[in-house]
Amino acid sequence: MRISTFNVQSDNRHARGTFGKVSKCWRGSDGELVAVKMMKIDVLRNQIIKNELKLTGALSRTNIKASHIVQFHEAFRDQTHHYLVFELLEKNLYQLLKENGFMPMAIRNIRTITCQIIKALVKLKELAIIHADLKPENVMVVDHCRHPFRVKLIDFGSASILNEVRFVKEPYIQSRFYRSPEILLGLPFCEKVDMWSLGCVMAELFLGWPLYPGDSEFDQVCYICETQGLPGAHLLNAASKAHLFFQLTTDRGENHWQLRSNRQRPPLSADGRTQGKESTDRRKYILSSLDQLETMEFTERDPENEDVAAEVSSSSIWNLKAIPVTVVSGGRRGPLIWPTLATAPRPAVAVSQSRATPTAESPGGGRGRIGYT
Repeated sequence: MRISTFNVQSDNRHARGTFGKVSKCWRGSDGELVAVKMMKIDVLRNQIIKNELKLTGALSRTNIKASHIVQFHEAFRDQTHHYLVFELLEKNLYQLLKENGFMPMAIRNIRTITCQIIKALVKLKELAIIHADLKPENVMVVDHCRHPFRVKLIDFGSASILNEVRFVKEPYIQSRFYRSPEILLGLPFCEKVDMWSLGCVMAELFLGWPLYPGDSEFDQVCYICETQGLPGAHLLNAASKAHLFFQLTTDRGENHWQLRSNRQRPPLSADGRTQGKESTDRRKYILSSLDQLETMEFTERDPENEDVAAEVSSSSIWNLKAIPVTVVSGGRRGPLIWPTLATAPRPAVAVSQSRATPTAESPGGGRGRIGYT
């Protein structure tokens, strides 16, 4: 198979994404192995293609070598497809978790990965870019044998220049499991939505399972409220989508927000994002507080976790002071979850004293991967 000056490897396995597929190719000009992202030209994908070309072009014009962002080489097209050429990377974090049977990752390795992604997000902030789709599938290991746990951020098809989208009402961005409260509730947002997604990825590596694997946005909000409590009234009063998840009640002349029950869910929205078929709870661990993460015990672990207790406590993984994750509510600092709306630095995930309740028998059973739904 021939693509311009690129030959697809005969033993290559195609990786498919939401809007295209990626192939491992040999570049005829210099013999280098590269990754070629192929996107079919049609009305649906044209805007996605133009957006990714614009963002990858902006990144290629700045120095990103030390920023843990995938290197973009070039782009070309034929009558039916656009082709984007990137450096070849080995596997994404979801594939790495799957290879290890979705066992919890060693804490020191989570910290290594997290620090690299923070560097990538710092660079994006410098360029006023929101990635808007940070998830395990979009963080790739460079070469696990030669450079263990060296990673890079990929896929800028959903990324945006902040000033071009900051006033968009209710943007449909971020994969559901990693969707930030601002996007779920319809609140003003900025690049900090990526920090929320990073916290969810960190927790997923720690648990071996998504922290909030909701079947719908309603599920996402319910799961978040179970561990963080309800957002402050000032946030819900300003949220354009609050009525989809909460209802305003009156008690003794005072108005209070409360979470809707399943029976009180609003009708199905036009795009099916709020409510669809009856949901299935796919959480492996049901937490009443993120404090429970500190003392969780696992019967199955990544072999690299065996000596980690002597090396570092589980709480230290969250001591990343660069992650801003609290809001001020009622004169006090709130917990992580409605977090990215203010700049006060706190740990990305709080940790403390209780046991979590496992709700699945095997790490991989019924996990499933959901994109933009």
